Amino acid sequence: MNLVKRIASALIAGGAVFGVLYLSARYDLRWLVGFLILVVAYPAAVEYLQLMRRLGIRLAAPEFLIWIPILTFSYVIFDGRYAEVVLMLAIAYQVLRHLGDLPHRQGLFQAAAGVFGLLYIPWLLHYFHLIYVGGEGQSPHVGAVHALVILLMVWGYDSGAYLVGSAVGRHKAFPTVSPRKTWEGIIGGFICTVVGALIGATFSPVWREFVFWKGFSHVLVSSFLVGWAVQLGDLFASKLKRAAGVKDSGTFLPGHGGALDRIDGLLFALPAFYFYYHYVLRFF
Repeated sequence: MNLVKRIASALIAGGAVFGVLYLSARYDLRWLVGFLILVVAYPAAVEYLQLMRRLGIRLAAPEFLIWIPILTFSYVIFDGRYAEVVLMLAIAYQVLRHLGDLPHRQGLFQAAAGVFGLLYIPWLLHYFHLIYVGGEGQSPHVGAVHALVILLMVWGYDSGAYLVGSAVGRHKAFPTVSPRKTWEGIIGGFICTVVGALIGATFSPVWREFVFWKGFSHVLVSSFLVGWAVQLGDLFASKLKRAAGVKDSGTFLPGHGGALDRIDGLLFALPAFYFYYHYVLRFF
């Protein structure tokens, strides 16, 4: 029953994401991508606050959450020209908000948790928008395929690691943090990351030419980087949840846990994908 819920939830969520990317590319509506990011970022931020509360760090929820939509759309409107200024204002506010809290040790933890939360969720997620926007003069359709490729790579890793690890996993990879993770599952995840990239590439002639004629070796390298980034993001979230004494961060998707559970790997994979394809390859 749990597997059926996982599959059904994944299909519905995947269909919704695909629909948003299609509409945003078809009608050049960048704000739709910002809205998609916000739909995930806001509940993830709520779950982050709940985890912090379990750790004994109580943040001012309304004053933290108000920055999630502000930061998200600061990267969308005005081509993101003022986004870094908004980020610095958000960070400064979190520090000043808890500057006078006593005892000082608690105030320091609250300020640090507030700043980290803004960097961990909305700031890392803004790389999804950067990937979608792509290079200068690039069509919205190609940008949408950029976004689809990274999503399929991350989903591929998660699915491959889960299915292969469940079927043949024997050797524990990180027993103290995530006991169910196995080296067999990690290998299966890497293989499915490549498969995800190949499937995504079929949606654009630009990607097809690159992947199947010129740059397959780069697909392998980027899959390795993205795969390890997904795994690192998952392990960090697992450590956070274990410290807070919970199994899942929430109940955002039936069978999948909370919003943070769904994007923990994606958060770390987005900058890895962006830096490799943007700065190393100059692909976009």
